[in-house]
Amino acid sequence: MAGLDPSLYQDPEAAGPPIIRFNPRYLEDVRSGAKTRTTRFRDPARLGPARLVFESDPEVVLPAEVTGIRHCLVDELTDQDARAEALTTADELREVLKRHYPDLAGTDEVDVVTFRIDGGTGAV
Repeated sequence: MAGLDPSLYQDPEAAGPPIIRFNPRYLEDVRSGAKTRTTRFRDPARLGPARLVFESDPEVVLPAEVTGIRHCLVDELTDQDARAEALTTADELREVLKRHYPDLAGTDEVDVVTFRIDGGTGAV
């Protein structure tokens, strides 16, 4: 028997632009443009094309572009960061982050990732 075709076993995470995963509750805010940033802890992103994946059933994928990445401490997050995440204040943003990252401290470094959707409403 000849060797197996390795392309049949390609890791979907490695094929195409990098993936940024989201809870599905953020889908409408991202689609509407109310949410144009995401703050990540130990979850690096890179500039350029990306796929925003909303972990729903069925999964929704939006093609996007990461246009900026700023490294800062949690305590340095601003009201402007919060507004770009469809929130009101930096304190509110920190509270939301604590729900995603329970051990997050004010002295931890996070990445504030700015993105824009590349048209359309997303594919399933």
